[in-house]
Amino acid sequence: MENIKNKENYDYLGISLSILCGIHCLITPFLIIYLPIVGNTIETIWFHTGTISFMGFAFHQSIYKHFKIHKSKFIFGLGSMGLILFLVSYINELIHQSGEQEHGHTLSDVHGDETFMIYVAFVGGILLVSAHILNIRKCKCLRGKGLCTDKE
Repeated sequence: MENIKNKENYDYLGISLSILCGIHCLITPFLIIYLPIVGNTIETIWFHTGTISFMGFAFHQSIYKHFKIHKSKFIFGLGSMGLILFLVSYINELIHQSGEQEHGHTLSDVHGDETFMIYVAFVGGILLVSAHILNIRKCKCLRGKGLCTDKE
């Protein structure tokens, strides 16, 4: 069971990244207004690509690999849904950025969709954090160091 212990660190990484993404979504509009240099730096496509990549890596190393051990479809499904919601939000952002360059959309054209995608990403983060927390609990249960309350 030492394999489970080592991968638990990826759960903590995934939780941290998901929370940071949620904070990022909430504060970026304020940073762009009040600290444009910082706001524009964290609003780049490279920042989002790197964050999504690290989240995918943490998902793979913790939730996916532990799924092979504990077989909890609920945890795997919750984490997968969270990651999918992040990817949908990310892909939508990529499409809008390329569309703005080609077609010159105004802020009012995309503002409603952009706000909706922030909520989509935020819900994805909540689902991922929940899956990582449940994954940690399940792994502690398997090691005999935690309270096992589910009957999966």
